Amino acid sequence: MKSNLTKWFGFGSLLIGLALCGVGLWLLLSPAEYQATTRIKVEPDGLMIGGGYSYDPYFIQTTFEIIKSRLVLGKVVDDLNLNVEWGRRYAIGRTLDTSETIKKLQQRLELRTVRNTKFLEILVTDESPDEAAKIANAIAQGYLDYRAENLKKTGVKGMETLQNQWNEDEQKIKAAQEKLEQLRKDLNVPNPEPAENELQTQYQTYSEEKQKLGKMVELHKILALKIKAAKIDLNIPRSLAWIIFPAVPPASPSGPNRLFGMTLLFCGMVMSAQGILIARKL
Repeated sequence: MKSNLTKWFGFGSLLIGLALCGVGLWLLLSPAEYQATTRIKVEPDGLMIGGGYSYDPYFIQTTFEIIKSRLVLGKVVDDLNLNVEWGRRYAIGRTLDTSETIKKLQQRLELRTVRNTKFLEILVTDESPDEAAKIANAIAQGYLDYRAENLKKTGVKGMETLQNQWNEDEQKIKAAQEKLEQLRKDLNVPNPEPAENELQTQYQTYSEEKQKLGKMVELHKILALKIKAAKIDLNIPRSLAWIIFPAVPPASPSGPNRLFGMTLLFCGMVMSAQGILIARKL
């Protein structure tokens, strides 16, 4: 019984040792990897509620999902021609599909927040330090472009809403003017009209309709000013995200951990030798 236990212990030590040797060799022989970091600042869209900005508890998570999505990474793939470049590197020259390249890009991408700030970090790992920095900066710029375009679309939609309101008010004012003119004829209001106090005393209905029309016209003018301001605002480049610290090519690799690999290899060799010695004694 004791001999069987010793035998199994020896085989176990040998197998574990070989596994540790395999992992250690993999860490030692794997190509160096470099990690580049781009830091950006992001602001929420800022929906107003009761005079203050609304709080979106899912804003950061939503931002991460947008950055990892085709909306941003697809543009990065196109801008850097990664389908072709990575096809040469990983697919023996075959041009990759965008979905394949995005999947590889997602595997190299890490996103994290900077505590107690509005900063986010975009980290990209690659075998080339220059490539890592270039991709990290391209992803950051892709997200900035997305936010700017989305902000512009929101502005255009808002201006269209104002314009539609202006058109509706224009029709209402025209109808009110026609109604007032007909009322003037029906009541035989003289032309030129008498003073306001006399007009209100002798032609009260006409005076009230005239005042209503005047208020409508004033509001219409204010709305026209808002539309003009919205058009000017659309021509001003705006964004809710900014690159604070662009990535630079890292000077030293981030992995794999060669020292850890050497430690695993040494431990594996010791355990393997121990297993072999135990097996030979039986």
